[in-house]
Amino acid sequence: MFYFKGTRKPDFTKIQKIDYDEYWKTRGFQLRSKLMERELIFFNWISNGAKVLNAGCGNSRLLLELKTKKNCDCAAIDASPLAVEGQKKAGVQARAADLENDNFDLTENYDYIILSEVLEHLRQPEDLIAKLTPYAKYFIFSIPNSAFYRYRLGLMFKGRFMTQWNQHPSEHLRYWSHIDFMDWLNAMNLEISQSVASNGFWFKNIRPNMFGHQICYLAKTKK
Repeated sequence: MFYFKGTRKPDFTKIQKIDYDEYWKTRGFQLRSKLMERELIFFNWISNGAKVLNAGCGNSRLLLELKTKKNCDCAAIDASPLAVEGQKKAGVQARAADLENDNFDLTENYDYIILSEVLEHLRQPEDLIAKLTPYAKYFIFSIPNSAFYRYRLGLMFKGRFMTQWNQHPSEHLRYWSHIDFMDWLNAMNLEISQSVASNGFWFKNIRPNMFGHQICYLAKTKK
């Protein structure tokens, strides 16, 4: 069988039930030491002094960078209390909440709401977008592109479906190509301002649907 660098063979003998708080306890929570590729794009998109919410923040240091370097008013939400405490220790306002819980809601408006590598984990991301839209001027998203060329080749030559999980196959519940996601945003009544592939092959921003591995989107809400 062919092997393509960057693809993973799923090991179904080692799948574990997902518990994000236990994950951080085992790993040890610590803010990342630098911004990831996608976060550098987000940082450049967000204007000085903006009010920003990062929903599903994890151990990202993006809000800390925005607060200290762009004077942004930042808040974080995460399902893991450990992640929330870690953000608070860094001086970021944060609270624990399950984005899929019916009781989850917002009470403040934001210039930008960030959902980075979050939507693919949700059963009904449409419900979350409908709930958040009244409170956002812009959304910032990033998703893995399921039409990435290595996934296509792996399925064609190896007969293996894409492996976008670490501990359990249910980590990702929704799959989009770049083209699918643009159509989905339009159906959510969101206007795409910019889209950029944060990583992938050399042609990633010429043919993003084929060569973009992870793609970032800046989308304006239609009031």
